[in-house]
Amino acid sequence: MSEESPVPQPKRRNTKERIIDEAENLAAIHGIEHLKLQDVADRIGIKLPSVYAHFSGREDILTAMAARINRAYSQLYHGKPGETAKETLRRGALELLDILSNKSAYFRLILRDLSVPIGYDPQNRRFSPNNSHAISQELRDLYRRTGQLLTRMNNDSTKKPVSGEDFVIMIHGMLLVELSWTDNRPPNEEGKKVIDIENSKVRLNDLLTRLLD
Repeated sequence: MSEESPVPQPKRRNTKERIIDEAENLAAIHGIEHLKLQDVADRIGIKLPSVYAHFSGREDILTAMAARINRAYSQLYHGKPGETAKETLRRGALELLDILSNKSAYFRLILRDLSVPIGYDPQNRRFSPNNSHAISQELRDLYRRTGQLLTRMNNDSTKKPVSGEDFVIMIHGMLLVELSWTDNRPPNEEGKKVIDIENSKVRLNDLLTRLLD
């Protein structure tokens, strides 16, 4: 009789990642400016010095959070086999809606960064062109991908062409305002922010139709 193989246990997230996770949860509920490291420590069940063992302070955690946003950006607007440029753009915009609505802290951090044109410090110039033009490589690549897709689409259209920058400004800007206005519910019983995006999806699809059809 053969011995049964042990069932692999899910890998436990390390403390540094858990700190970012809980900072995202708290920022989604209370906002970026009301994020307190003591609250983060309490949610995880660690002492405050343990947070400082991984991060120099709140801005350092927000920089790590922004890195997650940029990684999400890097996954958007990649074509699939057999997919038209228009289909890729539409799918990417809907995926962005899902990302930002599932992580309210993300759009809150983007809006917070956009409110300060020169950035909070040299590392926090992430989501907006500014005096230093130091936006992230992921965002520059996103502009490039959407531009290439729109060029392919515009070649088959007699409409006035839309640039990659035009598309990102209109779609991403719309979603930032849309989700800010829609995020009006208290957290659920598990202490998580949940946003009803059905109306947001309708408005996004309407805007995409106006831009792409």
